[in-house]
Amino acid sequence: MSKNNFKIKLLNNENQIGVFASLGSEMASEVLGSSDIDYTLVDMEHAPNDLRDTVNQMQTIKAAGGECLVRIPVLDHIYAKRLLDAGATTIMFPQVNNLSDAEYAVRSVKYPPKGIRGIAGATRANNFGREIDYVSTADKNICVICQIESVEACKNVKEIASTEGVDLLFIGPGDLSADMGFIKNRSAAEVKEMAIQVLNKTKKLNKPCGIMVSNITEAKEMLKIGFSVIAVTTDLVLLRNAVDEIGLLAKNN
Repeated sequence: MSKNNFKIKLLNNENQIGVFASLGSEMASEVLGSSDIDYTLVDMEHAPNDLRDTVNQMQTIKAAGGECLVRIPVLDHIYAKRLLDAGATTIMFPQVNNLSDAEYAVRSVKYPPKGIRGIAGATRANNFGREIDYVSTADKNICVICQIESVEACKNVKEIASTEGVDLLFIGPGDLSADMGFIKNRSAAEVKEMAIQVLNKTKKLNKPCGIMVSNITEAKEMLKIGFSVIAVTTDLVLLRNAVDEIGLLAKNN
């Protein structure tokens, strides 16, 4: 199977910066994939990307020379199984709140006896059946990202990060801020402090930690603090910000 460059860089303690793809557009994902960012994450949770949309974008990102990650819409092994069979190598699981959730995420991507992933004969993942050793190599190659998005998850960080097979913890400030009572202020000092506490706990366990940010300034700050995987907003927001700037010029002209 193809190398999982994202996981390789994680294991080598390299910083990685990417963008979430939420426009549901193969063309937009190709633009991201052909750029110098480290990864593009196709989002199925907060974007109108169904399975077919996601696979199409996985293909365009790979063809453009990029590294593709996928966030499934819910903590569910069926979604994970279908995307893995379609060739995904890195899955982000949302709302991982405790040890049980983390273990379920890991089992979802691994074949028996370690997991519950079903075996298929010919899929895009195993080069349509041509790669006969896929089943014996996939478990090691697949990357599992657990999202920390609640107060409960923050309390259980040590258990989640210590789970064998969890490769990265990734903080979602939006849902976390809402759960903390700051639904209209994801930049609240309390939310930032909670994120740093999560980072510090994961560092002690030698587990990398990532976070979503809104802009380049925040990205630089989070890298300096010690986060190793940064998502700098989404393709939709990048487009909106750019066109709104042009719209302001048009309005005032």
